Amino acid sequence: MVVEITLDSILIFIAFLFVVFALYKIFKMIIRVSLVVVAAFAFPWVAQYAGLPVTANVETGMLFAFAGFGLFIVYEFIHFIIHFFRLLMWPFKDKNKK
Repeated sequence: MVVEITLDSILIFIAFLFVVFALYKIFKMIIRVSLVVVAAFAFPWVAQYAGLPVTANVETGMLFAFAGFGLFIVYEFIHFIIHFFRLLMWPFKDKNKK
């Protein structure tokens, strides 16, 4: 059996690495979103237990879960924008500043 390294096989390998990397990042984000949504859903019951005047029912839990999801998406978007601009400004960064 002869194994040849061609341009097609290199491109397929690069595409495979890209897909694995993208799926890893997506899976990590799904796990983080899930944790935020579960914590936000449980917040009304924890707040009621702590004595805060919050009605704890499924509707309130869903409202807090959607709010937590929305805030997480906004946070991730702002984090992406800041990271992107830091990446753009990297060449102009002062080399002597520590």
